[in-house]
Formats: sequence, structure tokens, C-alpha cells
Amino acid sequence: MALLETKDLSIRFGGLKAVDRLNLTIEKGQLYGLIGPNGAGKTTVFNMLTGVYQPDEGSISIDGKPVWNNPEVKQHIAYVPDELYFLNGASMNRMADLYAACYPSFDRSYYQQRTKQFELNPKKSLNTFSKGMRRQAATILALSIRPDYIFFDETFDGLDPVMRNLVKKLICEDVLERNATAIIT
Repeated sequence: MALLETKDLSIRFGGLKAVDRLNLTIEKGQLYGLIGPNGAGKTTVFNMLTGVYQPDEGSISIDGKPVWNNPEVKQHIAYVPDELYFLNGASMNRMADLYAACYPSFDRSYYQQRTKQFELNPKKSLNTFSKGMRRQAATILALSIRPDYIFFDETFDGLDPVMRNLVKKLICEDVLERNATAIIT
């Protein structure tokens, strides 16, 4: 069974130890929650688990392979960070083209179906989208990669109750139907 595992994961910023000897075992096909107050290190943990930050100590592996500096493993990971980033002036379609170029598993049909379901205009600049609409777009793009592991940092921030429920449903369906693993703060 595929899994994500950390052993004694630690990272410092200056003299501050932000994460101290974190040990996790996350099995495939599950939905996990990472909880804690602001400043507890949740985003830092996500940045290490997805290979954005290199830990000072310890190890992270997916299916027994290291995550850091490993494009093969990263092909199976999607990350929707708290601070969203899109190319300047890009539409959802332009971002979908970028994702498709980076991820061979990008599912254009899934992308189009979800864009219609969320009633987002894929030709419109993402700069004109509301905060919640940008969050929806990022979620659709990430799930369209059809990743084995997906990380959502502050996923529901900016979403109204109806959209929160739709996003929750979409994530749960992905976990159940594809045996994916979702980790949410």
C-alpha cells in the first residue's frame, strides 16, 4: 500500500525551530486533517511534504522514495497553498495548458466538467475572480492533475457555505473514487 512517511522531520528558521522531529505515516486512500492554531507550523509542514522546503533534519518519502528534489515523486503530488499564485493575467485555460505541460496525467475532460460545474468562465482573467473563485479555480486545476496525494492549505478560506460543501464533496469523491489521499489544514 502506498504511503507518505516522515521520520524525525525538523526545520529551523534562524534560531526558531518551526517543526521538531515530526513523525507521520499517512496511508493511501485516506482523508487527513492537520490542525493547529495560526503559527503552529502547518504550512511549513506542507511545504516540506511537497518538496518546497528541504528539512534541516529527518526524511520524507512517498512510496519509499524521497520527495525533496525528486520530479518523479512530485508528478503524483498536487498542492493548493494558502497563498495562491497564478501567472500574471492568466485565465484558467492558460493555467490548464501550463498544468498539462507539467503533468502528463492532467485530465482535460475532468477540468472542463468541473469548470462548468462551478460555473467559472475559463477564458476570463483570474485577476478578475473573487478570492473564493480563485480558490475554486486552484482546486479544480489541482484535482485535474489526478494526483495520488493532494495537499490543501486553508482550502475553504474565502468560500461561502454552498461552495464549501461543493469543494468538500469534490475532495471526498476524489479520495473515494481514485483512492487518492487528501491532507487538509
